[in-house]
Amino acid sequence: MSIAAKLGGAAAGIMVLLLGLAAGGLIAVAPDIALPAAVLLAPGLIAFTFDPTPRRAVARAMLLFQTAAGFQPLSDAWSRCEGIESCMDTLVQPRTVLTVWLMAAVAWVLTQTLPIALKLLSDYRVRARRAALEVRRDRLIEDWGLDGGP
Repeated sequence: MSIAAKLGGAAAGIMVLLLGLAAGGLIAVAPDIALPAAVLLAPGLIAFTFDPTPRRAVARAMLLFQTAAGFQPLSDAWSRCEGIESCMDTLVQPRTVLTVWLMAAVAWVLTQTLPIALKLLSDYRVRARRAALEVRRDRLIEDWGLDGGP
């Protein structure tokens, strides 16, 4: 049994508390990186606040995609920036912001369409299997000389 299952709803509260502490630590250590990072991750952070799905699955996917897309710009800014204005000029360029925010949109679209696509695929497979079984049943009835009724 996992720790989250043992703690129940308290695990979610602890997770939010730890994320808040990490964000506060980042702001204290490197405020010149924290503000542009918040701008880059804004859609995922907003989704994390309002996501009604279990365990905030959509918001976690959005933040994962955004973090992957924003890692290189944030890494470059960490080593090059001197002050908040310099970091804002470096990180909050339209192309960088658009790329990171589009990754959030891609994650949202995938979380909305993938379950539907998987359901359609499952339905197709079930129909194909049923058709194959009906053909096999008909062949067995014909081979054994049975009537078609039950």
